[in-house]
This record gives sequence, structure tokens and C-alpha cells, in this order.
Amino acid sequence: MKAEEIFKTSVEVMKNLLGKEGMLASINRAKDRSEEENAGLLERDRENINELVRKFAVPGGSKDVLKGVSQDLIDALVLRYLINRDVFMKTFPGGIEGIDAEPFSIWAAIMISPRDETSV
Repeated sequence: MKAEEIFKTSVEVMKNLLGKEGMLASINRAKDRSEEENAGLLERDRENINELVRKFAVPGGSKDVLKGVSQDLIDALVLRYLINRDVFMKTFPGGIEGIDAEPFSIWAAIMISPRDETSV
């Protein structure tokens, strides 16, 4: 699968989960926080993000798992996605052969941080 296809697929999954407006709102809140505050948010919610990724990535996963989730956790999810997507695209600029083309599998592959590979 080409890198551009992976990128587009992952963006569509995020839009499906949060909506375009939800994504933009999280991005704007991240811009309003300092780099240190965003890093702290990511670290604090690391395990909770992993749990959300697990729930979304399972067959039949639903965005309903976002019900009752704090705005900070949603913001942390968006931050991780944006950071990991950039790393993923730089690491695999030509794409990946033989990747599972299921959209949530692609998204989950991007969402897994190297330090979290054994826990997701």
C-alpha cells in the first residue's frame, strides 16, 4: 500500500471517530497549550489511549467508546495520532507492502507507539 493511501485512510478513520470539527477543535486546543503541557497530557493518558486504540481496532469496534471520555483524553488521542502519523510517514515514505488494508488496522498501526507495542 502506498504511503499516500495509508495517510488518507488514517485521516478518514480519525474523521469518522471524531468528526472534522472534533479533530479541528482538539488541534486548536493543542495549539493553545504549551509543548510541555501537550507532552504531559500524552504521558498522563498513555495507557488510556492504548485502551481506546484496543477498543477501536477490534473487529466491530465502535466510536461509541468515546462516550463519557474526557476531552483531555480525546485531545491526547489526537496528539498521538498526529505525532505518530508524521513518524510513520517519515519511516515508510514509500508505503508498506502487504499491510492489512482494513482502515482500523492501518489506523491502529499508526497509533501504536514503539514503547507501547507490547501493550496494545
